Amino acid sequence: MDPITISIVTALAAGAVAGAKDIATSAVKDAYTGLKQVIHDRYRKAAPFVEAVEANPTSKPEQQDLANQLHQAKDDPQLKKVALTLIDALEELRNDPRAQAVFDFGKLRAARNFELSDIEFSGTLIRAADATFEGDFKATKLRQNAPKRDSGN
Repeated sequence: MDPITISIVTALAAGAVAGAKDIATSAVKDAYTGLKQVIHDRYRKAAPFVEAVEANPTSKPEQQDLANQLHQAKDDPQLKKVALTLIDALEELRNDPRAQAVFDFGKLRAARNFELSDIEFSGTLIRAADATFEGDFKATKLRQNAPKRDSGN
C-alpha cells in the first residue's frame, strides 16, 4: 500500500475513533465529513468500505479493503487535501487529556505481530512519529484512566 493511501485510510479511521470517543472538535468533524464526502462523490465503489471502517475503525481488514478500493485515488489532489485537513485537525487534539493517544507514534519500526491486550494505563501508552509495521498490529481491551490531577498538596 502506498503512503498516500495509508494516510487517507488512517485519517478516516482516526476521525471515526475521535468521533466515537466524543472528543472530536468541530474542525475534526467537518474535516472527517469532508473526507467521507469526497470519497462518496468520487469513488462510489469505496463507499461501503468507508462505512465498514467507520463501524470498526481499528480493524485492519476493513482498512485494507478500503485502501484497495482507493489505490487509484492516490493521485487525486482533492482527496489528499481533505485527508491532510483531517490529519491537521486531529493533530490539534494531541494535547487534549481526553484524547491522549493510545498510540502516539514517534518512531516505531518493523514490529512483527505486535499485540497489546488487556492493558489499563494513564497518559500515553506508546509514542512515535514514524511507524512501520511488517506484521499485524493488534490492540484489544485497552482502558485509559483519567490523568491524575495535582491536588495542590
